[in-house]
Amino acid sequence: MADKIMILTSSPRKHGNTNTVTQWVIEGAKAAGATVDCVDVANLKHKFNGCIACFGCQQSAKYECVVKDETADLLQRLLDYETLVFATPVYFFGPNAQLKLVLDRMLSHVKFDPETGEPILAVQGGTVGLIATAGGEENDGLGLTDQTFRTMAQFSHSRYVSLLASKSPSDPKELAANTELKEKALAFGRALVNP
Repeated sequence: MADKIMILTSSPRKHGNTNTVTQWVIEGAKAAGATVDCVDVANLKHKFNGCIACFGCQQSAKYECVVKDETADLLQRLLDYETLVFATPVYFFGPNAQLKLVLDRMLSHVKFDPETGEPILAVQGGTVGLIATAGGEENDGLGLTDQTFRTMAQFSHSRYVSLLASKSPSDPKELAANTELKEKALAFGRALVNP
């Protein structure tokens, strides 16, 4: 049972499709007994626009990003969670820019053995999840985004789960009325807690 879940949501639209589905997932997870923390990464203050490949994280003995800003603080917090869920709209074949700024800096959660080059991970196991919404079909940008996060989960030896909402309407009020998707999202939230 996963009792502590972190969700990183990245939609710039506070009441958009992605955040609506995310709230349903949170509701399902809390009903199943989990504590859920949700961080809106779309509003984080970054010192730079993403990872600057300074490799300070590789020279530090700690698993940390050495660029001090709100993203670095968040990256430290993530190490305390067994279940990490990413929530993103898909605009153009992948996770949105707001989430990508955080994802690239997760390099700080990996060290490389100087002799073998093999990765040594700060966190292994647990669960990696994806909530993604898109106006297109599932086998378009959603499928590519799903594959990206599935690969991340495989790299970290984690269980992977995803909730993909294809053909999402441009008006979030239409999506909010989709009872079938809501039930699916509530079930996804419960399954995060009790696989």
